[in-house]
Amino acid sequence: MRYRTHYNASLLSGAPDVLTIDGWHLQYLAFASRERDGRAPVLLLGGAFQSFRSFAREVDELLRAHPVILLDLPSQGGNAQLAAELSLEQLADLIAGFVEQLQLPALMPIGLSYGSALAALFAARHPQHCARLLLSGIAAFGRPGARRLLEEGLELLDEGRMSEFAQGAVTNLLNPLHLQDTGIAPVFRKALLRQIQRLTPIEIERYRQNSLRLLAFKGFARHPLCPTLVLAGEHDHFTQPWEHARFAASCPRAELALIHQADHLAQFERHDACAALYQPFLAGHRLPLRAAGSTRVPREHWLTLEKRSEPRRAPLQRQALLRHASGQQWPVELDELGFFGGHLHGDLPTDLPQRGWHLHQPGLAPLALLPLRRDAQGLAFVFALTEAEASLALAERIHPAQLPAVACA
Repeated sequence: MRYRTHYNASLLSGAPDVLTIDGWHLQYLAFASRERDGRAPVLLLGGAFQSFRSFAREVDELLRAHPVILLDLPSQGGNAQLAAELSLEQLADLIAGFVEQLQLPALMPIGLSYGSALAALFAARHPQHCARLLLSGIAAFGRPGARRLLEEGLELLDEGRMSEFAQGAVTNLLNPLHLQDTGIAPVFRKALLRQIQRLTPIEIERYRQNSLRLLAFKGFARHPLCPTLVLAGEHDHFTQPWEHARFAASCPRAELALIHQADHLAQFERHDACAALYQPFLAGHRLPLRAAGSTRVPREHWLTLEKRSEPRRAPLQRQALLRHASGQQWPVELDELGFFGGHLHGDLPTDLPQRGWHLHQPGLAPLALLPLRRDAQGLAFVFALTEAEASLALAERIHPAQLPAVACA
């Protein structure tokens, strides 16, 4: 590997180097203080809607102690090559091929969101090539609610309903109930919404392929053996802290830290808190129990973390109507209601369609609803949260005077 030695942030927008393995193009940028550097490099793997430019601060800071490589696999980041036939496991194996062809020492991957699944699989399948592993936004367990939201997003894309798709995607990434805690500026949220609304056809296809890979993933056959640090935003409702903890519990050398006042984009919302953990972990130092902006969770607490990202309560107005796009409707009673979903019971049809439902409550706009689980006790559901005004009205009813008006704009 020959590293670039003169880093500045503008290079992240420039033409990457390309390594081809079995016809697949791997795009990368590699920086270090000297052209030939035998130290373990940090490998940055981003999530959906992220590019090399997203990591300008991380590269600048990490370069003080490590070589840094940014890698876009096919259909990821700025890499436009489509790869519908490749699974998550096969993409992880391409990282191993990258290491072997460039004769790199063992890597220290930092995987974020979608990139966390790739980084974790690489570490588990190729332990000889992974020295340390840092993950945030674990996105590979298939929690029923998260799966239904991903599936609904793909359906909306197929139907060309980009505004609704973008609204749902942003709500997943940025928890609307905690925007004041996470410090997300209205201009950032609106910019992200516009970015997603304006995805090109090739970007939509890449998102579809990556989502289908996650939905097809059956889980880890084995887990990373190397030292592993898992970071969870305390308000992350899309990949929840308990999911991070469950993954960490399967790794024999893992540590888990909660990032305060952060959600799914913890590394951007609370950059300093995350960065304060990066360097000691990558250097092999013991992490403090408490640090500025984070708390290390003791292992004995990992499997007892709360599995609900919000409290569910019986609403004051429990009577409602459940209407289907076919024109049929059924009276129902709400047992529990929250911003992200709830539970109801009623005399519903045996074969419940998966789409086309709206919940009608007095004083609220109709809310798109996705059935999750039906049993003798009733129906559990999640809200699609694809309609801005309806989502805002729901939030104001459940959490009055806590949600800024821009949360669902």
